[in-house]
Amino acid sequence: MVRRLIVNADDFGLTTSVSEGVIDAFRNKQVSSTTLLVNMTGTEEAVGLAEQNPGLGVGLHFNLTEGRPLTSAKSLIDENGHFWSRGQLLRKILTRAVSPADITSEFIAQLDRAEDLGITPTHIDSHQHVHMAPAVFAPMFPVLHDRVRRLRLVMPPRMSLTRLSDFTPSVSFKNGVLRRSATRIRKTFGGLTNDRFVSLHLLPRRATWTADEYRSLALSGPASSVTEMMVHPYAPGNDLTSLYRHHPNQAAINEFLTKCHLEHQILAGSPVFDPTKFQLISFDQLG
Repeated sequence: MVRRLIVNADDFGLTTSVSEGVIDAFRNKQVSSTTLLVNMTGTEEAVGLAEQNPGLGVGLHFNLTEGRPLTSAKSLIDENGHFWSRGQLLRKILTRAVSPADITSEFIAQLDRAEDLGITPTHIDSHQHVHMAPAVFAPMFPVLHDRVRRLRLVMPPRMSLTRLSDFTPSVSFKNGVLRRSATRIRKTFGGLTNDRFVSLHLLPRRATWTADEYRSLALSGPASSVTEMMVHPYAPGNDLTSLYRHHPNQAAINEFLTKCHLEHQILAGSPVFDPTKFQLISFDQLG
């Protein structure tokens, strides 16, 4: 049985090298979908690349944690007008310092921006998975129901006891929270979603990053399910170094970028997904 697999490249439009890396993997037939950041300096360039590459599914990468908002969104920004980091945003949500109306307004503005640029989003996901937080999803839901009926669910698969021992307690806890949130959202949403969600980024740090590991993840669930595989095939470029030059944790960002560059090398190289085993699709082919 040929498995249906969505290989979605996040962060389209973040920078030139990120967008070019996504297109490299798409042209190599190893990526079938991407999600666009609409508030970054690379947004319009990415839209142009999408227009030159028909067949690439383009969704909205709803963003509350990178750059500046498209609305005033005062509860979502710091004193310099930038979005809070994910950790800061979640802490402010816990103390009820974030306005649900600001989230709704920003979501509508980002959807409108995508459509103004000629993109009808195939689906919605979010930068750093913030839409999986109940206090973020709830203000999004009425708009999702009316305008976009396809959504990424982030539910990290349960690992075997052998692999589970490789996870830190904090990662295991976070993955459990995401699974519980995905279960609740699936019951509420009513639209179309992926059945499974996998990514090398969700594996322990000591896990291998090879084409075989991609295939193993893609084959790990029931053959009848639709699996989404999240990837970040960033092409190397000084623009990323410049973007994150003031990041407070340079060691973590450097580790992340190293993994993303390796993903680009793998997905833009020799074919990973055998077409006799996998049918690569985008979210607009669900249903």
